[in-house]
Amino acid sequence: MSNISPLPLVLRDMPAKGPSSFFLFPNLAPELRLKIWGHACAPRTVAVRYLPSSDKCVSSSSPPTILSVCHEAREEALLMYSLGFGTRSSPARIYFNPYRDTLYLPRHMAMGYEETLRDFKSLVADDDGVLDEVRSVAIDHVDVEVKRPWESYNKASLIRAFKKVEEVVLVLCQNDGRRNDWRKDVKFVHPRERVEEVLRFWVDFRQGFLLEEKGLEEVCREVGREYEKFVLPNVRIRDKVLF
Repeated sequence: MSNISPLPLVLRDMPAKGPSSFFLFPNLAPELRLKIWGHACAPRTVAVRYLPSSDKCVSSSSPPTILSVCHEAREEALLMYSLGFGTRSSPARIYFNPYRDTLYLPRHMAMGYEETLRDFKSLVADDDGVLDEVRSVAIDHVDVEVKRPWESYNKASLIRAFKKVEEVVLVLCQNDGRRNDWRKDVKFVHPRERVEEVLRFWVDFRQGFLLEEKGLEEVCREVGREYEKFVLPNVRIRDKVLF
């Protein structure tokens, strides 16, 4: 790779409201080019799934495109992205920025989440503390009629594990193969359900979380351990599209 892209900068991801190419980009001052590359590192949704059978994490999310543009762009992007989600027996293979990207942990069982959601942070090797910096976490909403009785516990424990999380994205999933296919790239959109339905999803999730917190407080009291209060972060409800 050359240090500077010999090709014009092509703004593929920008709205078609103006020119899509800038032929003078290689002639810009290096510091200006670096700023542009930095701004090109847009927030992403990174779907990660832990496979207990092989003790590794896999992702359907494509690596940041900027890593493949040219050497200069890649060097700048590597200041923002690092490889993560390795395990005891599998190396880190997934590019992630905990400050910008949303970590999405999709369900992959018919009855919702199992215990790997609750234990996710302990299953993933994170010597550099990248996961401690995660600001946005996305999890699937699972209807009360199909989810496991302990699922609320799993979700609450997961959210608690991310000490700096500022936002929880509750993803509405339909029970069909296409929309639950974790092998595709994911984008979150405003929910297409009625407002009343969206409100019901939010209330169900919040009540489950509060019940779990109450149970945790009682357990701490019984064993003589101090209960560490945790306030549920901002919750956004989103639908998802696969591409």
